[in-house]
Amino acid sequence: MRSTTRALALILIAGLQGCQSSEEQSAVDLTIPVSTAKVTTGSIASTILATGTLRAAREERIVSEVAGRLQLATHQGQKIRNGMRVQKGMLLATLENEEYRLTVRADARKLEMENAQRELEKQEALFKEGGVTEKELEIARSTALDTRLNYESALLKLEKLRLTSPISGTLTLLQSAADGTLVPAGFQLATVSDNRSVLLDLHLPNSDMSRIRTGQRVTVSTYAIEEKTFAGEVVAIDPSINPQTRTFTTQIRIANPEGLLRSGMFVKAEIIIEQRDETVVIPRTAVQMRNGRPVAFVVLGASAELREVETGLETRDQIEILSGLEAGENLVVKGHETLRDKSRVRVTQQQRGF
Repeated sequence: MRSTTRALALILIAGLQGCQSSEEQSAVDLTIPVSTAKVTTGSIASTILATGTLRAAREERIVSEVAGRLQLATHQGQKIRNGMRVQKGMLLATLENEEYRLTVRADARKLEMENAQRELEKQEALFKEGGVTEKELEIARSTALDTRLNYESALLKLEKLRLTSPISGTLTLLQSAADGTLVPAGFQLATVSDNRSVLLDLHLPNSDMSRIRTGQRVTVSTYAIEEKTFAGEVVAIDPSINPQTRTFTTQIRIANPEGLLRSGMFVKAEIIIEQRDETVVIPRTAVQMRNGRPVAFVVLGASAELREVETGLETRDQIEILSGLEAGENLVVKGHETLRDKSRVRVTQQQRGF
């Protein structure tokens, strides 16, 4: 009898323990697993994204004005070449044209100028002694001036046989194969590009015209240099709209002191329309629409609290919160899709940041 009673008691205790374990498991099953992250403050910017092709801020062509046999210049023991850095006034090539040189008669013009100058000095000395009239002195002055201008004009014509760089920059499109050959007047030897800053023309839809103004900052990137971004600025806005494309042109100037950006590069530009600093910024995915209102969830103890939020600036990944959340709160960033206000939750992952 005692054995039977003891066995019944053991079965009863086991049953009670089983019920208790089942209730505890049910309570665990009713909690929703979520991931959270601390709400922080930071910067966010509203931007307009566009693409375009770079060009040099300044570019000059080197074109011959007279015909002649082309001889490329040599610097530091090497002939000029594509990609080399040149300075303003640097000799790039000469043209051999003896017939043109004889026609200019620079030496004769110089002799005439020197003779006229000596005659002028003689007439000035005589005029002081009363040996010539003022009219005769003026004729001598006029002759000296004419001969000097004729000589300077001859020197300018001779300079056409020297092709020099009009600006400092990088030599491109050099026709090196023409070295030693006869070239006609109008022959384009090369182009010099000043790439210390580059320009970008963006064609934007007319709906963006009211949002663009000069002075706005621009971030430029290119797939050719993936690890680096470049700072630019809106410098000009074309007020007219293209009737075919319904776009307007915005010009961006980008500093390029290292010369990494080149003419012809395809780049992506983000024009910063508005930026706010030290504001609450969270992932866009953490905000849901409930009954037509944006909401987010924060974890308080073992439950989630629904917060109606007021949003501000948005990017592809982030959104500004103007009210409804405070820095330091535990924001639900994953697992919030099925949450309701006061839902029981368990935090399975605490993320360090967004």
